[in-house]
Amino acid sequence: MSTRVFESLTPQQQLHKDKLISALKEYIPEQALSLCAELIMFHRLHLHIEVERKGRYGDYTPHSGKGSRISINHNLSPFEFLITFIHELAHHTAFVKHGHHHDPHGAEWKDEFKKCMRPFFELEMFPYDLKAILAKHMQNPKYSQSADVKLLQVLRKYDSRKKDVLTLSQLPDGAVFRMKSDATWMRRINKLRTYILCESLDGRYKYRVHTMVEVVEKEA
Repeated sequence: MSTRVFESLTPQQQLHKDKLISALKEYIPEQALSLCAELIMFHRLHLHIEVERKGRYGDYTPHSGKGSRISINHNLSPFEFLITFIHELAHHTAFVKHGHHHDPHGAEWKDEFKKCMRPFFELEMFPYDLKAILAKHMQNPKYSQSADVKLLQVLRKYDSRKKDVLTLSQLPDGAVFRMKSDATWMRRINKLRTYILCESLDGRYKYRVHTMVEVVEKEA
């Protein structure tokens, strides 16, 4: 796939593209703006930038004949926003080819995700470590980037808002903490895979908490 979608644009199309770029430049890496704008135009997508929604970065809603809808959380870093856009774009191209007759995160979607991601690799905008871990992620894409802890850890390096944020992965076993979004104190027990096993301070309840959740550590 080329890094250009249209060979040429009419004056009206160029005006539309310029407006899209202006609206997106706060959210997407500069090198990807032109391609993202043209993809939105080509697929006649309606892109909605939403307030933060817990448990998802974005979603896709198909609409036959009047333009399908992609929504993405407003508070993602530029690289997170871009990857989410490509993830949702792949849902659209999979729907165009297969309709509702496919697993939303199955083989058809994974193939489309790989195809949609390819031209963005050609733009040479990803830092080396992010490009390497993203290439590995794309070998068998997961349903969400949040399910790939190694990818999340590298993405966090390039999110200036989160450089000083403490995550559960940084605490030792036995540490007492609470999630930033919750007032309940708990104790870290041990790492599983994507999650870490934790328990209530009285030992009555066990919890599986995501490795990269933002936390506040209790002072000794």
